[in-house]
Amino acid sequence: MGKKIENKILVGITGGIGSGKSEVCRMLSKKGYKVIFADLMAKELYKSNKGLAKKVVGAFGKGILNYQGVISLTKLREVVFANKRNFKKINEIVHPTVIKTLMEHIRKLKQRVIIIESALVFDTSFHKYLDYTIMVYSNKKNRLERIMMRDGAKRNEIEKIMKYQIDEKIKIEKSDFIIVNNKSLEELSREVEFFSNILNALK
Repeated sequence: MGKKIENKILVGITGGIGSGKSEVCRMLSKKGYKVIFADLMAKELYKSNKGLAKKVVGAFGKGILNYQGVISLTKLREVVFANKRNFKKINEIVHPTVIKTLMEHIRKLKQRVIIIESALVFDTSFHKYLDYTIMVYSNKKNRLERIMMRDGAKRNEIEKIMKYQIDEKIKIEKSDFIIVNNKSLEELSREVEFFSNILNALK
């Protein structure tokens, strides 16, 4: 069971791929909130945490390494999204380390309200550590268009990743707040402004 950190308010921001959760975090960061990107932290841990890298290579084989003997995130992604068993396996290996590293980092921060962006808040035990969860919701059509434009990814590749993520309806039910991102950036900015006022009240 996750243990909350005393005197800190941890707010998780989640949402499906292409929902705009990173944009929401950028907007909140500009307003002066401390934002941690848990998914980026996980990517860094593949390189910096030798014990974790060893476990991942042990589970998925040396085929995920690049020519320098370092985990290639592209190769790892291909293996992870090959089937649900691999997706579950990587979460079981990586997320306890990510959560532990994250919590150690948060305890050292002076800010009271800390925002954490993570795609997998409800796919792991991470939600148990959070005081509040915000779901950034966007319909599938918008999400597909954004990622195809942003990453140049193919539609079928994106849909495959979407299939592995928890259903949007379940995330909505489990979240404390919903930010809808189906319109313009101006509209999103207004939603974030409203939510920022709620965060200020929590301080």
